[in-house]
Amino acid sequence: MVPILLILLIVGVIVLLFLGLSQPSTEARVQRRREQYLQPSAPALSRSAVSEELASSFTDRVLKPVWDNIAPRLAAAAPEGMINNARAKLQSAGHPLGMTEPVFLVARGAAALAGAGISYAIFGALDSMEPLTRMAITLFVLFIVTMMPDYYVSNCQKTRQAQIRRALPDLLDLLVVCTEAGMGLDAALAEVVSRKEGPLVDEFARTLVEVRLGKQRNDAWQDMADRADVQEVNTLVASLYQAQVMGVSIARALRTHADALRTQRSIRIKEQSAVLSTKMLFPLVLCIFPALFVVVMGPGALQVMHSFSGGGPLGP
Repeated sequence: MVPILLILLIVGVIVLLFLGLSQPSTEARVQRRREQYLQPSAPALSRSAVSEELASSFTDRVLKPVWDNIAPRLAAAAPEGMINNARAKLQSAGHPLGMTEPVFLVARGAAALAGAGISYAIFGALDSMEPLTRMAITLFVLFIVTMMPDYYVSNCQKTRQAQIRRALPDLLDLLVVCTEAGMGLDAALAEVVSRKEGPLVDEFARTLVEVRLGKQRNDAWQDMADRADVQEVNTLVASLYQAQVMGVSIARALRTHADALRTQRSIRIKEQSAVLSTKMLFPLVLCIFPALFVVVMGPGALQVMHSFSGGGPLGP
């Protein structure tokens, strides 16, 4: 009787917590009502608002508002350092799937709970194994499931950084052409944004918008470097800042940086080609050489085994 009452009490607390977190705040309710009354055609507003709300899907009417209210409140309980690290990581990854900091932190917690449940089920299913092997498999599954959100965001981050590194020299060449033609830096950025696409172009567009809204150019460029988290972009921002302070031509600074990037790319390619033979050694030893040994030495080994077994030589 006591365990049943305890379970009912826990379920009741969870339900009350869910209902309390899912309720919108007073400011949100007031803001929603204000937006409704400020819309045009006020006489037909009561009917249109209700009809539009009922016409929307269940996800938009119920699930999405509940999630929008629960996720920030759950994420607010995380330490400030964890929130800042999640923000920096998501900005560098380009916010995959529209993921925000609360969603990412809640996904981490959900993955940890799911990993604990799956590991417990696997630990119970492997009762016939040795205790050490059983524990190792359980911990491995727990680690894999728990780290899935971080692995996904890290993979998106590496992919986006590689795209930025590949696109940077070509975009710098276009910036050099525009600046040498007499354009200013902002006009050259606008020309690049109108002609190209990609994550680096998106960062340029955001930086240009921030500068036009009144943000200091150096601060906007530094924020772009922090969001991209790429060494080449950090060097570009430092070169532009130094050119601006010392009065050097922007076009000359961009051309010098583009040449340096191409030199670094050539060195990187040579390094990769140098270690290619070492990387090919493991597939050769593990995959190609065993098959080659079977084909070359297999018939001879069969002859020797047949001879030692007391039979005559194989073949006609």
